[in-house]
Amino acid sequence: MPIRQKTLFEIDGLCVRLSHYGANESMPAHGHEYHQVSWLLAGEIAECISRCDREVLQPARGVKPAGCMHANVYGQQGSLILSANLDCDAVRQFLPGNTLDWGWGESEDGNANVHALMNVIATGGELARDAVADLLASSGRISQTGHREVPAWLTRVREQLRDDEFAPDLESLAAGAGVHRVHLSRSFVRHFGVPPSVYRARSRAAQGLSRLVNGEEPALAALDAGFADQSHFSRWVKKMTGLPPKRLQRLMAA
Repeated sequence: MPIRQKTLFEIDGLCVRLSHYGANESMPAHGHEYHQVSWLLAGEIAECISRCDREVLQPARGVKPAGCMHANVYGQQGSLILSANLDCDAVRQFLPGNTLDWGWGESEDGNANVHALMNVIATGGELARDAVADLLASSGRISQTGHREVPAWLTRVREQLRDDEFAPDLESLAAGAGVHRVHLSRSFVRHFGVPPSVYRARSRAAQGLSRLVNGEEPALAALDAGFADQSHFSRWVKKMTGLPPKRLQRLMAA
């Protein structure tokens, strides 16, 4: 279960929530009585349905129809997920004509529109309902493609970037793997969908964000996550969620 959860908007048949899942949290196979559209804002998620797995490492939108049995494992640094749960009437109202098949789609704008809309929804008031309608209309390419087989050397590089705050630079990681720096970058993007330098920065920011939503002061959360200063960490939190660290912390604590 999520260690932190905040309902941002709720009417009959529709609920929008912001949830933070702890590091390596998992959920066994389960289904929902409602349809669900989710946006991964920070961290990572691995989702399995039937024999199809999808590992999501960057901003993305996911769709699950009611009754879809799925299992989840959340990232090493925790995961921040915005979700909208809809009954059939709400789907007809907010997602007319949409086919709700399971899948995750990468966001071409890096969730920029989702961030702005979440800010409006979290503020509440008369604009919140319109912002929810716009949120549900936001697009993303949905893919049901499973994993490509990842070379062992590339998995080790990813683990170092994710887990080791003192991991060497990419040139040294490439040399240690016996590949060229350019080959490392191209392989990383091909298999994981994100450049390795961005992946490292997002992993550190997600780690700091996990500490933040659990009540740690932004300055200490930034330091513990390996950022040189709080302002750099704050920029990454706002980039990933659309909210400044202090506001996000207050929102999740309410």
